[in-house]
Amino acid sequence: MKKTVLFLMNGFGVEQLDSYSIYNAKLMPNLDSYTKKYLFSQIATPSYNLVSGYRFFSTGSKYPLSSSLIDSYIDKFDANKNLLFYLNNIKPESKIHLFLFLENDKSIEHLKAFLKFIKSKKENKVFLHLVLTGDNIDNYKEIERLIGKIVYEIVDCKIGMVVGINSLTAMNLIGLMNMFQKEIGEKWRELSKKISSLVSLKIEPKNVKEFFMNEGFKFDVNDSIFFFNYEFADVTNFITNITKLANHDNYFSMFPLKGIKYPMFAYPKSGISMANYLTKINAKALILANSAYIKAINYYCCGLQNIVSPQISFSKTDNDLLLNQENIKAIIRDSEYELIIINFQIDDIKNVAELNNKLSKLDGILGYIHDFCVENKISLFISSLYGIQREIPVDNFTKAFVNFAGKVPFIVIDPVFNKTNFILGLGDIYNLAHTVYTNINNKYDGGEVLIKKKSPLLKMLKK
Repeated sequence: MKKTVLFLMNGFGVEQLDSYSIYNAKLMPNLDSYTKKYLFSQIATPSYNLVSGYRFFSTGSKYPLSSSLIDSYIDKFDANKNLLFYLNNIKPESKIHLFLFLENDKSIEHLKAFLKFIKSKKENKVFLHLVLTGDNIDNYKEIERLIGKIVYEIVDCKIGMVVGINSLTAMNLIGLMNMFQKEIGEKWRELSKKISSLVSLKIEPKNVKEFFMNEGFKFDVNDSIFFFNYEFADVTNFITNITKLANHDNYFSMFPLKGIKYPMFAYPKSGISMANYLTKINAKALILANSAYIKAINYYCCGLQNIVSPQISFSKTDNDLLLNQENIKAIIRDSEYELIIINFQIDDIKNVAELNNKLSKLDGILGYIHDFCVENKISLFISSLYGIQREIPVDNFTKAFVNFAGKVPFIVIDPVFNKTNFILGLGDIYNLAHTVYTNINNKYDGGEVLIKKKSPLLKMLKK
């Protein structure tokens, strides 16, 4: 067994061509020197935040596993007694409001099947409200295509509102409630113009403020609400506001949501997870992370289960624990864990100056962890699960578009894996996970790794 430290610079990635220039050797001299001295490559990531990053890192799934569960119900929704109970609670004069968490083409196929099921049992009018969940401004092209597909392919219900998930779950819902209850607010029939506006303003899909595309969706007492969701969210405030108007609280969701009493399905579990892989190689991991994220990280590392795994422990990095060199050294040196994952995040910045300061601080932490690991012959892998893509103020008058999305660095600092005999192959952060497990125990054979031996010919060419 080989002790391995995985240092994650979450939010930091490979600077894209359209990005405001942030990274430079003077700002991060340690990182810059490591990219030249050690094995270094760029690996892909489909993630744009810590939660989706850990989902992909642990399970290899870009999309929620709840999506695959719905796949198996496409032709048998009527076999679910919970769904029949839901339909039986709908009064003949009520409208049905479906809030679809718009993920991908599969979401639309699922919606079609669900609408077919509803129409086979009920004649009520259905309005579709789209909830945008994406973190990436580049998603808008796909979102526009998906909404166009809904408009042309689903003719038995109209799109009412469109809203980002963060705007739906926010504390202040005055604008959203005015729209839902009175149809007062921003209206866009020509979606392409609205999308162009959102792109130009650099507003992430998840943060889109509510607007509507068709009239007639106004919520009336006894109307039915159903959330066709794939992941967890907190809709308590929205439901509380609706309940004040309606004389019932029978609201339903496809999967559990905070604030909803009646989910149709429990979340599926994943047999693929960090906890399972660690069990196979008889290793334990300690994950250092901000306390606000520990529950979500544990959920994905344990295969989409809120359980305590004997293979995974956590330590809080609140109050600048990472700046305490002796504490971090002691954790790496003395702990019983074969894998230590250190999470550093650059997300919580308000402007470019703060981002520069955060990256400089990150580089300093990397420096003393690097020196300690090299001195003690401990493997150090440096990477990131995702890169931010955000418009950030430079000053009171100027904003900059910072784009670290899509690719992240991967650096291997290890006495065995030198540049003379090894290279790094193509891959993504799921391959990074397999590389880590293989480094801990070379008998692990669970997946493709990023570190490759050079061929004799390649060695000669490199001389």
